[in-house]
Amino acid sequence: MKPQVATARAPFSLQLLADRPELVYAVAEIRWKEWGHAPEPEDLAYWVDVTQREAGRNDLPITFVAVDDHGAIGAVGLGQFDIDERRDRSPWVLGMVVRADRRGQGVGRALMGELEAWAAARGVVQAWVATGPAATFYRTCGWRITEVVQRGSGEPTTVLTKRLV
Repeated sequence: MKPQVATARAPFSLQLLADRPELVYAVAEIRWKEWGHAPEPEDLAYWVDVTQREAGRNDLPITFVAVDDHGAIGAVGLGQFDIDERRDRSPWVLGMVVRADRRGQGVGRALMGELEAWAAARGVVQAWVATGPAATFYRTCGWRITEVVQRGSGEPTTVLTKRLV
């Protein structure tokens, strides 16, 4: 088990979701509450299925979950691909989310640090992320904007990257 990380609100630990399969539904529900509206899939079952598929242990995709005394409070994954418009690069950060009541307490930054360290330890030189309004968060974590992609759905998506080693 990972050491606990202290915040102003409550301590939390970072773990592989593969080691905490009972939290798949809770992580999926956090993601669904954040993104479960058009143009993304609106069915909670979709988010449960995706979260379960991204809960690898040694190979991509993997997901880290932040856990406090009450359960899952956030998660972040790493996978081969994210957006179809940029399948020429890999790997991609997937599903970075922190429960609304725990934002601003270092949970997201801790999750990103854990993910980046895991990837760097496995020789990943550079990673990518596609996002909308969260670009500022990634920039504060040391990621740099490379482009804005007009998605097939018509929405603009900011692509950022970071060298990990």
